[in-house]
Amino acid sequence: MITTIALDLDNTLLNSAKEISAENERVLKQLHKMGKRIVLCTGRPIQGIQRLLTQLELFEPTDYAITFNGGLIRHNQTQRILAQTTISKQEIAALYQDAEQRHYSIDVIGSDKVYSIVTLGKSDYESSMGAVLPFADISFDELPADRAFGKAVCAAPAEVVQRVRKEMPTELTDLLHIVPSRAELLEFLPNNVNKAHGLSQLMAHFGETLDNVMTFGDEENDFEMIAQAGVGVAMGNAIPQIKQVANAETLTNNEDGVAAYLKQYFDLR
Repeated sequence: MITTIALDLDNTLLNSAKEISAENERVLKQLHKMGKRIVLCTGRPIQGIQRLLTQLELFEPTDYAITFNGGLIRHNQTQRILAQTTISKQEIAALYQDAEQRHYSIDVIGSDKVYSIVTLGKSDYESSMGAVLPFADISFDELPADRAFGKAVCAAPAEVVQRVRKEMPTELTDLLHIVPSRAELLEFLPNNVNKAHGLSQLMAHFGETLDNVMTFGDEENDFEMIAQAGVGVAMGNAIPQIKQVANAETLTNNEDGVAAYLKQYFDLR
């Protein structure tokens, strides 16, 4: 039985205006009142989804959110952390060395701010993120050594991201989980961290498994949770790789694809 609905945000639950449509909101609230868990499952930091949690009214005792692509699971009501996996400055140092040699920018995301390593050049990340988190422009040496970080990113034009990923040395692909969340954003995560990993931890907390989860996604960072869920649903605008491993396909994010599939599956009006 499906007890939990896990949703990617950008280009899945959110339309092109970065909003949850009225129809998606209505259907998700209806299912939530019926007792289904609604879990936002995103690469964004927790501060980047607060308005969405509020819009969907996800503050019941069983409501959690998964951020940093599975690296952080937090209770929405109390903000208590259920599970967290981070990367250290030492791991980021190996990435920084490669970025220096191959000339690409990186930003490092902590719990309270984003550190732009401007010695590599200022990236596009701050302009794309808006005011979700404060940004600090620093050198790598100034990056705090006593803190753990959720992830690092390379925000750049799609062709740059593609080149950076294609030429990534083996020592880094062995050290970190490297995956694009969109064509212009390459994410560097703790090894073995992905959205399915985070969902598995959350479901274990409830004494359940991924068989009890329905997932919606569109991009490569959704691959594991689409492939491993009881029901994995690809958006109509999803990349071919996601459609190939999904159990079902729905309409696009601009056509209320989430609501359309949920109404059909749960026989809602």
